[in-house]
Amino acid sequence: MVGADIRQCFTYLHGLPEFLALPCTYCEQWVREFYASVWVSPDHSYIHYALVGTDYRVTAHRAREVLGLRAYSTRIHQLCYGNFEPPRRPHGGEIPPVDFVAPCFRPPFGEGSSRTVGNLTHPARILDFVLRKTLLPRTGYRDGFTRIQQWLVANLISQTPFDLWDLIVSEIEDTISESFRGRRQLPYAH
Repeated sequence: MVGADIRQCFTYLHGLPEFLALPCTYCEQWVREFYASVWVSPDHSYIHYALVGTDYRVTAHRAREVLGLRAYSTRIHQLCYGNFEPPRRPHGGEIPPVDFVAPCFRPPFGEGSSRTVGNLTHPARILDFVLRKTLLPRTGYRDGFTRIQQWLVANLISQTPFDLWDLIVSEIEDTISESFRGRRQLPYAH
């Protein structure tokens, strides 16, 4: 029953289920090389990096094409952080409006209600768990529900399309800017 409840939270966003299911082999040396050289264009239209001695420039259009993603006008980091420069802190940014995140929490939920993982509905809790292992890899603060997590889970619950590539690139920017001191599940972002 719960699987059916959350399946639609992934399938509405073109390419998200396939993206999350991509098989991956983690080659630490390649990841280190990527993050040691990656540069993100200010408008997120491309990234440039070196890997095994070869320079690459990947446009947002080409990345979306390869990953099967679509461009959408909604950008999660823009909603949460506005125009703040990286690194954007998980506990910073705008708190999503009560009416937007209310479907993520058990009732009664209103102004001043607690926004912790313990108060999430079962589907929202599962979404948060999946996101902590994929799109927002972090460790620690398991009982917390940061502002960026609130925006992301609420967009998935409400099935509001958002630009997945922009989210990934923004997380890469934050990882670079944090100088790898962030509390992510992996030593690097995506």
